[in-house]
This record gives sequence, C-alpha cells and structure tokens, in this order.
Amino acid sequence: MNDPRKSTGYGKLLKLSLWFLGLSLAICVAASLAYLYFAQSNISGKRAIKGLGDSVVISFDEVDIPHIKAKSQADAFFALGYIHASERSWQLEMNRRIASGRLSEILGNDTVKIDRFVRTLGIKRAAERQFDRYPVSAKRLLQAYADGVNAGNAQLGWALPVEYFLTGSKPGHWSPTDSVAWMLMMAYDLGGNWQKELQRLELSQYLTTKQVWEVTPPNEPGDPVSNMDFAKLYKEMKVFHPTPGPAERKPQNLPATELSQWEQMGGKDGIGSNNWALSGKLSSTGKPLLANDPHLGLSAPAIWYFAHLEAPGLNVMGGTLPGIPGVVLGRTDKFAWSFTNTGPDVQDLYIEQIDSKNPGMYRGPDGPLPFKVHQEIIDIKGSPSLTFLVKETRHGPVISDSHARAKRTIDADRFVLALRWTALDIENQSVVGLLDMNRATDLDQFKQALRKNYAPMQNVVMADAEGNIAYQAAGVAPKRMLHHGLYGVAPAPGWERQYDWNGYVPFEQLPASNNPEQGWIATANQKIIAVNDPNPLTGDWELPTRYDRIVDLIKSKNIHSIVDMKTMQADTLSLAATPLLELFKSSQGAHPLSAKAMEIGRGFDGDMKVDSAAALLFNAWADQLTRNLFNRLGYLFSENYGTRNYRAPLLNQVKNSNSPWCDDPKTEQIESCQDSSNQALDKALDYLSKEYGDDPKAWSWGKAHTAISEHRPFSKVPLLGSLFNIKTPFPGDGFSINVGRLELMQSKNPYETLQAPSLRTVFDLSDLEKSLFIYQTGQSGWVQSKLYRNMNPLWANNEYLPLQMKPEKSNRQLELLNK
Repeated sequence: MNDPRKSTGYGKLLKLSLWFLGLSLAICVAASLAYLYFAQSNISGKRAIKGLGDSVVISFDEVDIPHIKAKSQADAFFALGYIHASERSWQLEMNRRIASGRLSEILGNDTVKIDRFVRTLGIKRAAERQFDRYPVSAKRLLQAYADGVNAGNAQLGWALPVEYFLTGSKPGHWSPTDSVAWMLMMAYDLGGNWQKELQRLELSQYLTTKQVWEVTPPNEPGDPVSNMDFAKLYKEMKVFHPTPGPAERKPQNLPATELSQWEQMGGKDGIGSNNWALSGKLSSTGKPLLANDPHLGLSAPAIWYFAHLEAPGLNVMGGTLPGIPGVVLGRTDKFAWSFTNTGPDVQDLYIEQIDSKNPGMYRGPDGPLPFKVHQEIIDIKGSPSLTFLVKETRHGPVISDSHARAKRTIDADRFVLALRWTALDIENQSVVGLLDMNRATDLDQFKQALRKNYAPMQNVVMADAEGNIAYQAAGVAPKRMLHHGLYGVAPAPGWERQYDWNGYVPFEQLPASNNPEQGWIATANQKIIAVNDPNPLTGDWELPTRYDRIVDLIKSKNIHSIVDMKTMQADTLSLAATPLLELFKSSQGAHPLSAKAMEIGRGFDGDMKVDSAAALLFNAWADQLTRNLFNRLGYLFSENYGTRNYRAPLLNQVKNSNSPWCDDPKTEQIESCQDSSNQALDKALDYLSKEYGDDPKAWSWGKAHTAISEHRPFSKVPLLGSLFNIKTPFPGDGFSINVGRLELMQSKNPYETLQAPSLRTVFDLSDLEKSLFIYQTGQSGWVQSKLYRNMNPLWANNEYLPLQMKPEKSNRQLELLNK
C-alpha cells in the first residue's frame, strides 16, 4: 500500500522541479527576447559620439549599403569605422586577433600554431614599423577610422554579437596599426609562393629535378624559368632531415623516368580572380563595360562590406574590407576599377646553415652572422602561456621553427628556413596608396596612386566615362633574370650572394596597357610579361583556362551589352576539362553502373552546370585518375592535393598514353593511361553510388559541389556550424570563369568549394548608376539578422543588386553627432 506522505512528498518535489524548469525556460526566453531587443543590429536614429569633428549623415539604401555623407574625410572614415564595428564587430575582432597572433587568448590551444606562425612572420611588428613612416595626413585618417571602430564597438553595449558570449570575450581596442596589419594579412593570403618552394624542396627528398618538374610543372611544359638541378644541390648539401615524413606514407615505386639517378640518390593554388574591360567600340552603349569577380575564400560574413563615402575631395563607392579604411574596388562618379591577383613571386625561402660551433650564429657570404632574436609570449585560454624565441636572418624571419612541414623536411640541427617577403619591407605603404586611390578625380590621378601600392601586386583594369580603358600591374616584385640561378622556384642557399634579391622591378617596367587597338583588356591570373622586360614576374602562373575562355567569349560577338557581361561571369565551361574528355569518354569500367553512367558521360561537353549528372561523374573520375597517378608520392600528395593544383601535371602526363606515371606500381603488368582511366571510372562509380545512390540520372553536380561560406571560428563546431555557415549548390569548377575550386583530399566532401567568386561587379561607363554587384552572404554580420545571408541565393544564381550613388529610396538613416 502506498504511503500518502511519500506520494505527497514526491508530488511536491515534482511540482517544484517543474516550477523551476518553467522558471528557467521563462528566464531563457526573456533573456533571448531582451537580447534581440537591445542588440544593435539595425541601427538608426541619432547618436552623440565623442571624437567626431562634425555631424555625419548615413543613409542605408534598399540593399542596405550605407551612404556616408561627411564634411571632412576624417569624419567619413570615422563613420566607416563606426559602421564596420556596428555591422561586423566580430569579424573585426577576428581580423585583429589573426593579424596580431592573439587568437589563443580566446580560443585556447586549437589556434596556438596559427598564432605562433603569425608572430614568427612578425605581421604586427612590421605594421608598426611601416606605420611610423606613413605621412601625417594618412596617419590622421587611419586614426579617425580606428576611433570610429572603437566608438562603434562601445555603442553596442552589453548585447554584443553572440560570438562574444560563446567565447567569453569582448571587443578589443582597434589601433591604426591593426589596419596596416590586416592589409599585410591580405597580401599574405594572395602571395603564397613560398609554399610552392617548400613543396619542391619536399619532393626533392625522393625525386630528381626532372621528376619534380613533372609534379609541379612550369607554366609552359619543358621550359622552366630555372635550369638548375636543385634536387641534386640539396642532396649534396645534405639539407634533408635524416628521417623525414610519416614512414608509412613515404613515396613508393616512383616512375623510372630517370632510374639511374634515382638509384644514386639512395598557402593555396588557385587564389585568383577575373576582370575584363571592353571599349566603346565593342559595347552596345558606345562606352566601356568593366567586370570583376575576385576569387577569395568564402566566409560568413563575407570578406566584403559595401559602402559609399562622400566628403570634400572624396566620392567613392564599392567593396570595403572591414579593418581597412577605404574602398578597395569600386567606382567614383567618373571611373571604375577592378583587381585580380598578378601572382608575382615576392616570397623566397632561404636555407640558412647554423654555425656548428655557435648555434646563435649562421653562415653568411663573408663569414658567420648572428641571428636577431626576440621573445614572444602567447597567452592561451585555459592553459599556461607559451614563451618562445623568434629568430631572423639577413633575409627575414626563420619560419622552420614554427612550421611543422618545414621543420620535418630539413636537418633542423644544421639548417633553418628563412623567408624573404616584400610585404614586410619597412617601405610598404599600401594603405596610403589605397587612400590616394579613393581620392583620385580621374584615371591619371588613380594611376599615380597605384605607384604607392606595394603588396599584394594586383592586375588593375580600369575604365572611365570618357571612354578610356587601361591596365596596370601595381606593386613591387624582385628583379630576376630568366634562367639565372633558381629564379625563386625552390629554396636557395642563404650564404650565396648570387641568390640575393637585386632590387625591385621599376614601376615603368611593369606590365601596362592603355586603350589597346583590339578594344579589350582581360586578366585571369594568366602569364603576363611587360613588353619592355622579357623576365616573367614568377615561374608559377595559373593555368590560362579562365583567361582563354574570357577571350573566346569576347571574340564571339562584335557588340556586347551589360547582360553579356553577366552571362560571361556565369559561364561554367571548364577548359581544363575539355582536354580530358576523349580519355574520359573512352573509359570502360567493370562496375555494374558503368554502362548506364557512361550513357550520360559520353554526352558531356565540359560545362559544369549545377544540375548536370555528367559533371559530377566527370569530376569524380578526374579526381580518381589524379589519385591513381600521384598517390605514389605518399604524404607529399595527400597533404597537398586540394591545396595544390594537380590538373596541370595530369594534363601533361596523359598526353603520353604510356606515361610511366599512369602505370600502377602495385601490379606486375605495365598499365597505360587508358588502363588507369578505366580503373578511375570504377573507383568514381564506387564513391558516387555510395554517396548519391544507384541511379546516375538522379545525380547532379550541385548535390556534391556546394559552396560553403565558413564562419570563424565556428564553421566545424557541431550545431553552431550549421547556424553560422551558409551553404548552397554551386556550378563551375576550379578552372571555369564562374569558379568553384574543389577541396579534394582536404575535406570529407572532396567536391565542396570554399573558394569561389567572393564578389561580382559590373560597371556601365555610359551611366555608372547602372552598375551592379553581388556577393555571397549579406551586409550584416549579426547571425540573427535577415541581412546575414539574404544575398546568397542571388549570388548562386548570378543575379545582381544595384550599386547606385544616388538611390531613389532609403530604408533607414543614422546621424552621428559630435558629443
């Protein structure tokens, strides 16, 4: 029989528990509602601000672009900083911490390696040294922007973006040197040549120089910019680690292209952009058309924030980078400009020999030299601080102490690797150049401002309302002589003067063009050489597939409209796929789905449409074929495939049907490239049937090829990642105009893309108010805002929004008043 007292006590306990649960839920709901109410995610009205010179009116148009109207340039940049902090506070905080090597203070041990490497490069120290040399006028504008960022963060109050609560942090103080440091990080993102040098050094442990060139070929096969036998040089120097790399994944059974020599021996490709300009004689309006789509890593929020700045001597509109004052690419009321990455070799690795008698010294051209040494301390959330020493040589920072791949490759007891990089030069004043670009009143002034751009070097394509189109490579690059020394393709002995840089290429000798007779200008990271200088700016150009396709489309019509420009930006024909189609279509697999799949595959023309089953089949086959040829490189392939581009070596090898790279080293018989292709088809069908089912007609490229805008740092965190990341099916591949580079071995889904057009712009110089833009997220960095992801479906479908200095309507207005 039940005890009434026990029943009553249990009931009371249950009621009390339910009451507390209900109270907790009510508190959570109330706190959430209070947060959403107080969060400054859609600011308007009047704000009294300290440090402002005069009142500033900011009107937000229908697509949420702020139009900042100020009575001085300093106030305009203050307001831009204020808006950046209001809309993108967390992004600014991450940018500041990345560039200064301070992520671990809020994110813990997971980011220590990143912080250590950035501290080793000395990004913030270089920024401080460079800023000291800035003109006073530029310093004032950078300070005004920094004051605006700090004021904008202060006005957020307690209801900060949710990322701060999740990391237990608050906005830090923004300084002018943080802006300079972030510009350096952009230069680093666009200038990873040293990693290609490191790859060739790694490969030289196991391959001859000829074989290294087969894996990392020059732009024109058989014609590298250096004739040096660097693999032999490294072995004679005994530079390599005695036991390099993971033992179980070392290269095996390499092709015997140089068997006798083999027996005796014992940051991301594909970061680029498209831009092109058509003169009035090719345009339906009789005035130029200009298009640009920079290819950068996709992030949420996007790397870009659009704004219009108007003040005396300043009227400019376009894409800004939160953290940097000014419009990076965009237009005035008279001209427009666009960027692609020139991709010059501005980073060289040097092998420095440690003095065996004194490890604080290294070998110089005339005898031992002392390392410059300073101490760094990284504070780590939840762990003790890390204290370490950073060394520098006469060439630059020693990176091998803080970069695992570099350290495992060399004999670290006898050698270190130092980095020489233009962007770290004390003379670098790229932000000053940007400010001058924004204040230019015509193309002549704009071109003068380009002289101050230091790093990263960019292909600048311009057009104005008077009908001019022009091109200028802007930035600094080392002078090099074709076939002299190593030409920067692989690490050089640091004690040999012949490998030292001998000045930079004069601005007047950089590639340039004004109103060419053909009526068009186009760049897409292809090989560019100045007419008056036969020495290329690098030995590692991108494949010219996008450029060639752009040229084909320009030449396909006599007259183009703004609609044609949009169609070109949407084009998904891959000219790196078409040379493989014959081999692909002749493949015969043993897989049960082979016949059914190839019914679809044999009609494929290389167009990577989002709904194409054949595009998915082709890319899976090309992936497996690449693995067949280069898997024998072990960890030197698996760690690079996806980060480094293997399409060029694949295309080169399959031209020879009996290439030794096509032979399967695990079998006794000798396989041809056709045999390897058949095997690749079977492997591809195995993968596709498991992932997407047994009906090839139901497959589509967009199911696998999803564009993911990743959030920092929550992109890979369960649940949070799905909240903050933005995903959409996407067409194209790594070689189409509408680009979508594959992740391959770097991701669980090898065919997703994290790098695509980060922005598209089209400028009509007959009426610049008809200009268009789009990018892949939205203007807001607040995850709960509808403006966090509202542009994504438009971007995925190649639709655009207006980029107007004089919009008809305003959605809201903010007025900043001097307190």
